[in-house]
Amino acid sequence: MKGLHSLTRPARLLACAVTFLVVDVTTAATTASAGVAPKPRLIATTDGEIDDHSSMIRFLLYTCDFDVAGIVEVNSKFQKNGHSKEPWLENQLAAYEQVLPNLRKHNPDYPSAEHLRNVCRVGNENIKDLWVAPPDMGTKNTAGEKLIIDTLLDNDPRPVHVLSWGGANTTASALWKLKTQYPKEKFDYAVSRIRIYCIWYQDGGGGWIQTNIPGAFINEAYRWDNVWDYESYDDARKKDKRSSNPPFIQEYMKPAWLDANVKIGHGPLGAMTPQSYISEGDTPSFLHLVNNGLEAHLDYTLGGWGGRSAYDDPAFPNHVTDKNLADDGDRNKMYWRWVLAAQNDFAARMDWCVKDFKDANHAPVVKVKGTLKRDVKAGETVKLAAAATDPDSDKLTGRWWQYADADSAKAPVPVANSNSLDQASFIVPDEPGKQVHLILEVTDDGTPPLAGYLRVICNIK
Repeated sequence: MKGLHSLTRPARLLACAVTFLVVDVTTAATTASAGVAPKPRLIATTDGEIDDHSSMIRFLLYTCDFDVAGIVEVNSKFQKNGHSKEPWLENQLAAYEQVLPNLRKHNPDYPSAEHLRNVCRVGNENIKDLWVAPPDMGTKNTAGEKLIIDTLLDNDPRPVHVLSWGGANTTASALWKLKTQYPKEKFDYAVSRIRIYCIWYQDGGGGWIQTNIPGAFINEAYRWDNVWDYESYDDARKKDKRSSNPPFIQEYMKPAWLDANVKIGHGPLGAMTPQSYISEGDTPSFLHLVNNGLEAHLDYTLGGWGGRSAYDDPAFPNHVTDKNLADDGDRNKMYWRWVLAAQNDFAARMDWCVKDFKDANHAPVVKVKGTLKRDVKAGETVKLAAAATDPDSDKLTGRWWQYADADSAKAPVPVANSNSLDQASFIVPDEPGKQVHLILEVTDDGTPPLAGYLRVICNIK
């Protein structure tokens, strides 16, 4: 019998900084060797669109990786009345409950269906409030708003990631109430903890928060469009809408892939998938929180499965967006470069719904030798070393590569012995004040092949 999949991860941010800063990664790096691994904490808000149903199925299979403080049903400009009156979420939780005993064979941290039911709420679904500022909203004091407020004010030291799959009006109303009806110290405490990830601004809430609660960190994500959404692959039936994914990525988004890996033979939860192909426009909002070693939720500018963003306007110092970015000149690559790994990981988790541990695959566990954040000097040879284990005793291959789009060095940084886990190195370019980001990607040869990561950040002094 093979050992249970390791649940450890590089240490996570415990400080309640107002913005994501490099110091957050430093904190993670200095405590990684101690094995500190608090999970990220989140509240998901959903407008119940059909692609939300698909994203929620994937989301439920990752609830072992993060702590779910709330699931709040809201509306948006696309789903103006919301869908809380329909039992779609309740039905999915019932299906999750059926596969839960088997999921726990692979990871005992999966929460009970009852816990998830207990944190479900309904927020503002009033169509008349879509573009109305919180003080003038006709609907206030919803159960969803109260849950957001209570979570932001509790004593848990972790940041609260509020994921906006639909509109952000309920979140905006919660922040307005905190600002106007609570002591300043409580408002400041709440704002210092919130991390909002908006899948577009789908109502007036996101823009209102950006302008009126400037201390609140908010990520306005755009470039997932045509990667994860309804144009995830080219189809003549979609008229002129073309995918931004390369052809080899599109194969992982097509009906044949979805049928084989999710909808057929993978239990009642996968069978509930309502769409014929991968169309999950909201999935990027929680991909940063997946336990894969990239730890991009600590700082969205680092890049990871959930995209890559940047601070774009000094007038809004806590607003980041991917609108003006590109990886290797491709404005969508910061998302699609990770799709293959994310899809394989999803397929493995679907296997967990029906297979015993010995018959399924589990991701490699990667640990750095040294620190994840280092001060280096120009011309210095920096050694890169890590160790990796596989829960299934699969063969592992590793690759170190510079994530040049995420760092600030102008010169390319070749990695010598890049395929060696513990003998790789690079020469620091003569660029004082810049950073070099090195990613170690370790892949097993299981079915499907799964990846684990490390990120080493070097500050050039």
